[in-house]
Amino acid sequence: MLFFDNIIFSLQKAGGISAVWQNLISEVIRQNIDAKFIEYPDALDNIFRKQVEIAHQDIINSRHFNRILSQFQKVDIREHRPFIFHSSYFRLCSNPDAITVTTLHDFTDFFQAKSVRNKLRLYLNKRAISHSDAVVCVSENTKNDLLRIVPDIDPSKIHVIYNGVSDDYRPIQHKPYDRYRNSVLFIGGRSGYKNFEFVVKALSGTDYRLLICGAEITMAEKKSLDTHIPGRYDFIKHPDNTELNRIYNSVHCLAYPSSYEGFGIPVLEAQRAGCPVIALKSSSIPEVMGNTWGMMDRLDESEFKWMLSRLHDTSLRNQTITDGLENSKRFSWEKMANDYICLYNRLLNIAR
Repeated sequence: MLFFDNIIFSLQKAGGISAVWQNLISEVIRQNIDAKFIEYPDALDNIFRKQVEIAHQDIINSRHFNRILSQFQKVDIREHRPFIFHSSYFRLCSNPDAITVTTLHDFTDFFQAKSVRNKLRLYLNKRAISHSDAVVCVSENTKNDLLRIVPDIDPSKIHVIYNGVSDDYRPIQHKPYDRYRNSVLFIGGRSGYKNFEFVVKALSGTDYRLLICGAEITMAEKKSLDTHIPGRYDFIKHPDNTELNRIYNSVHCLAYPSSYEGFGIPVLEAQRAGCPVIALKSSSIPEVMGNTWGMMDRLDESEFKWMLSRLHDTSLRNQTITDGLENSKRFSWEKMANDYICLYNRLLNIAR
């Protein structure tokens, strides 16, 4: 028996962890595996939860939910034989028969400024890791971070399972949106280490537009945009996969200059859609991006602008797209889910 803690769907309305979790539990349901899903209020506000059909009898509804306190509380499951407990966000189970699996996506909270929020998240990470029977890292880079930051962990309980990429992303013969032909796409979070400000400043003095997809633009971001690229930016709030595929197929390239990633799903989405990527050669990005052209050695505006101009070379652009498509074939949500299911079965067999 598998128990999945769907708390991530109540902690965020979108995001990479939600995407991973949705694809994992969707495959478990598709394979008719005996599983229960613990849910909390507002879960259906999450755009990824809306894409999963869970049978009513397989949902364990928990009405008691506090956005902060619930993350620290152990989940109470009444089962009298060994079972898998896998939380979507670093929670533990109070039942001693639980075989706990934790997925570690990254150590962002360790490398960022040590705010109270970061410290609490790091505490949750380390608590879950130390009490888990298996820890899944989404990349070798994340595994290496784990071994460095938590040196006393037993290496034998660490497993690397790569994230996947949706088949919703694919090349379209003609650009759906000609107006974005000269746009550089920036998608996802825009906090410090994502280096959004670097892209804004780098585009100053060029003819490129910036297309921003994700959460609402903040006042501080708007001020910077209006200062450096006035009138040359567009915004789309959390486009779904179909719309995002159209965007990838229309823009000049995806800019992904993040200084730290546990994995980097947008890189693969863009490659799968036939969109060139310019990324920073850092953390997990070389591991995920493969040998495809487009990695900067450092955050250098001149190098970034040079790469943007190089993508006007038809030969280089076509080769970059071809290499990206081939690289993205290494990853799929189905393969990821099957790797998890194999891990669950091994753990249950050991416990029997």
